[in-house]
Amino acid sequence: MSFFGFLIKKRFYLHLGLSIVFTLILFFIVLQFIKIYSNHGDTYVLPDFSGKTLAEIENERYDQLYEFIVIDSIFDTHNPKGSVVIQNPPAGSVVKQYRKVYVTLVAYSTEKVEMPDLIDLSLRQAVNSLRSKGLLVNQLQYVEDFAGNAILEQLFDGEVIEAGTIIEKGSGIDLVVGLGQGHYAPIPFLIGLKLTDAIDAINKASFNAGNIYFLDGEDTEHARVYRQNPAWNMDKQLFKGRTLGISLRSDLDFDFDALIQELKPDTLHFSDTTNFIEPEF
Repeated sequence: MSFFGFLIKKRFYLHLGLSIVFTLILFFIVLQFIKIYSNHGDTYVLPDFSGKTLAEIENERYDQLYEFIVIDSIFDTHNPKGSVVIQNPPAGSVVKQYRKVYVTLVAYSTEKVEMPDLIDLSLRQAVNSLRSKGLLVNQLQYVEDFAGNAILEQLFDGEVIEAGTIIEKGSGIDLVVGLGQGHYAPIPFLIGLKLTDAIDAINKASFNAGNIYFLDGEDTEHARVYRQNPAWNMDKQLFKGRTLGISLRSDLDFDFDALIQELKPDTLHFSDTTNFIEPEF
C-alpha cells in the first residue's frame, strides 16, 4: 500500500485524532500539576507582624499561609519579649501561599549591664553616662545642697545602687541632685525632637518627663514632638524637678520644619526680667 493510500484510510485519522486528544489531555494535566505545585494565582498581601509573638501568629492561623523562620533575636526594651521587630518580606508585599517569612524577634532574656558611677558628676554627664549604658533616667529628685546640678545619690527601685552592680538594660535610675543656688531652670525647646532626644533634653534641662501622647499612633521611628506642656517661653523658668509633658506626631504627616520656622526660638537670648512659674507640690 502506498503512503498516500494510507492517508485516506479512516484508521489513520482515528489514530491521529486520538493522539491529539491524548496530547492535549497530558498537556492539561501537566499544567494543572505545575499550577498546584507553584500555587499559581494564590497570592496574599503580607500583614504587618510587628509586635506579635509567634504564638499569637499561630493563633491567628497565619502559620497555615506562610512559613516563619527566625533568623535573629535582639534586645529591645520597647517591645514585648518574643515579639517580631523585623520581617522580610516587609508588610504589604504580595506573596504566594507558603512563602518563607524571615523574622527577627525581641530576645526573651534581657541584656545585663554594669551600673556606672554617677556620684559627683554633673547632671548632663550623668544622663550621657546612663544613655551610653542603655539605662534610663527614671526621676530627678532635687534636694538642698550647695553642689548645684551635681549627682548626690543614684537609686534603683528606691534603694542606693552601687557602681558596678549588674542590672537589666533599660532599667530606670533615680538621681538625687543638688539644687545649688539656682532653684529654677529655663524651659527647653523640644519641638521637632524625636522621643528619646526629647526625654534627654528634658532631663538635661533639670526636669522630669511627664505625660507622653502619641497623636498619630506609636510609631517611634517617625514620631516627633509637636507640642510641649508647659510651652516653651524664653522669658519663663520652672522649678527644677518639675515634669514636662509632650505630644508627638508623625513627621510623615506633618511639616515640622514649617512649625519650627514659625516659632523661631532664640535660645541664646533671655529677657533681663524673667518670670518664674511657682513649683508644684
